[in-house]
Amino acid sequence: MFEVTTPTPPSAPARHFARRLRPGLVLRCSASRHAHDAAQEVEASAGLYLVVALRGRVHVAFGERHERLGDAEAQDLALVTLRHGDRFRRLDVDDGAEECKLSLHAGPDWLEQAELLPGPPRPHLAGAHGRAGARLRRLARSVIDSGGPSRGLERLQLECLTLQLLGEALSEQAGAEPPASMARRMAQARELLDSGAADAWSLADIALELGLHENTLQRRFREAHGCSVFDYLRRRRLERARALLQAGASVTEAALDAGYGSPANFATAFRRAFGCSPSQQRPR
Repeated sequence: MFEVTTPTPPSAPARHFARRLRPGLVLRCSASRHAHDAAQEVEASAGLYLVVALRGRVHVAFGERHERLGDAEAQDLALVTLRHGDRFRRLDVDDGAEECKLSLHAGPDWLEQAELLPGPPRPHLAGAHGRAGARLRRLARSVIDSGGPSRGLERLQLECLTLQLLGEALSEQAGAEPPASMARRMAQARELLDSGAADAWSLADIALELGLHENTLQRRFREAHGCSVFDYLRRRRLERARALLQAGASVTEAALDAGYGSPANFATAFRRAFGCSPSQQRPR
């Protein structure tokens, strides 16, 4: 994977670049000493905005929502949703100060295509901010240090790296959800698995249904239920197979219902789970 983690030395040449990675996905990076006009203002399009400040102070405003990021602030990452176009302003006017930052805009069509719009629509200017984790900061540094290649394989690698960055930011945001709210989500996850509706789903499908990043779902489900999502699903299928066996079903029938194409593999998993063979569960 294209990932550079060597810190940019203070004497490194200034770098500014903007890249349209895909329709609806635009990346802007800056590592330099900046100087700009006070209250610089442009029109921001609808969509999701990610801003990460690795060095320096960044004060921006989306409409009436202000975000102060970077050195001496309590946060260096912000995610903001715009339901419609609104003003975007840069309000930090410390001319000549060093900065190292990036911003990523994901438009509504791109978010829908990427299936990143689960649940009810988020309100205009809804968002979150906080401290970026170590992995997210490494990814952001790598994106900035790439220099913004404009073509070929390096361009594709930059896009992949940027998507990792966005995924990590969304995962961190979901991980910061209040405990009571996350507990309800994990109860919903268990109900979904118990219902049988997700038997043939991938982890990505289950996470999308619950409005979570896959990594967050795995971590939080294990914390709540003591096992991974698929360990829980496997155990539930085996318990259902045991009930079928006790009701008189054949071992083959129970194996197929539990998702096993091989009765031998089913027998091995069954014995590991319950300490006996499937045939011992059938009525005499």
